[in-house]
Amino acid sequence: MELQQLRGFYEVAREGSFTRAAARLFLTQPAISQQVKALEEELGQALIVRGRRAVELTAAGHALYERTTTIFAELEGARQELDAMGQIVRGRVLLATSDTNCTYVLPNVLRRFRARYPEVKVDIRNKMSAEVRQLTLADQVDFGIVTLPARERGLRSEPLFVRGDVWICPPGHALAGRQSIRPATAGRFPLLALERGSQSRAVLDEVLQRAGVAPRLAMELGSIEIIKQFVEIDFGIALVPAVSVVREAAEGRLLTIGAQGFDGRSIGLVRHRGRPESPATAALTQMIREDLAGVQI
Repeated sequence: MELQQLRGFYEVAREGSFTRAAARLFLTQPAISQQVKALEEELGQALIVRGRRAVELTAAGHALYERTTTIFAELEGARQELDAMGQIVRGRVLLATSDTNCTYVLPNVLRRFRARYPEVKVDIRNKMSAEVRQLTLADQVDFGIVTLPARERGLRSEPLFVRGDVWICPPGHALAGRQSIRPATAGRFPLLALERGSQSRAVLDEVLQRAGVAPRLAMELGSIEIIKQFVEIDFGIALVPAVSVVREAAEGRLLTIGAQGFDGRSIGLVRHRGRPESPATAALTQMIREDLAGVQI
């Protein structure tokens, strides 16, 4: 059995898809299919059943997948050990975090990381905090950055920074000039909000409900960037992370107003308790700490 064939089979089994496995290995789908077919012919047994939407492993496929998982874990461990001996940081880091962190918080630190460690490939899964915790718990990513707390027993969490929220409105709005407003005041104006499911929307709903405010919901939108555009043209006001409107506020396109009743949210790292930390992952998490630990944004 050739290692390349085993790698092709392993990625198909792990991803549940020939297409995703091919993308991960930077190969074509026919090339991956040929690797699996050659392996099946050599072993004389079917390993994968090809369905319309996904692939399924046969009994032989399950047995081989368990073995290949161990094989590639050992190979990765050997590489990390040798890299550490030579003080080389390379490989791949897969992290998961939210739209807000991807767009407004991480770009600067990732730019510096890439300059310092050009041999490391960084991949990001862009998900909401609840999904990030599940990906991390399933050991599908090296680490996540989420809104805390993270109470799942299989996770280790570490606070990083506190992220605050502000109300935004266009210049000339009735709220212009206010330093801060209560939820009841915000409730008198049309409101633009993220779609349900995000932590930000859950916090907004909870605070307004606790204050006895029935919001005048004008629109539910899919991203903060879209919300900012519609606030600019006066479709309503919105509650957004302060870090997301630094540029628009500096340019005078949007006004920011303090949000009474909304406490800052603790954002932190989460990792699977049993997952060993590669040198590349350790280097990236350390750089994130250096940039963000203890700050309020």
